[in-house]
Amino acid sequence: MSRSLTPGELKAHVRQLVSAVGGLEAAAVILGVSVQRVSTLQNIRHDDQMTMLQICALEAVAGRDIVTGAASRAITGEGPASIVAAAVGAVAASAAALESVHLMDADGRRDPGEIRDVQKATRSLADSAAKLADAAAALTPGAAE
Repeated sequence: MSRSLTPGELKAHVRQLVSAVGGLEAAAVILGVSVQRVSTLQNIRHDDQMTMLQICALEAVAGRDIVTGAASRAITGEGPASIVAAAVGAVAASAAALESVHLMDADGRRDPGEIRDVQKATRSLADSAAKLADAAAALTPGAAE
């Protein structure tokens, strides 16, 4: 079923996005606004919402579509990911990242190919963590699905 994000969901995703770029101070620098303004834009008690241009600027820095991806999934009717499947995916990605770090450092040298492998594994981990965060944000009280 197609829907839009609620203001609370939008604020939750904005908080994730601010965290993904390094926190309030980093987001403020990127957006050219005060730390207080960024804090207001992610605070559920304030009605002000981040603009689309601000969201896009932060997502470009984060390298992830945290807010726009969630909005797109809501609009297209894509159901929230199973929290269990998302958690399992995040744990698997974490294990793969740890393994790639171990392999990189096993011989005491860090080769360019090994570094790329670690970077790829950590990007995958970040994507899996974002999916888990999205699934957690979509949880509602009631019977488990």
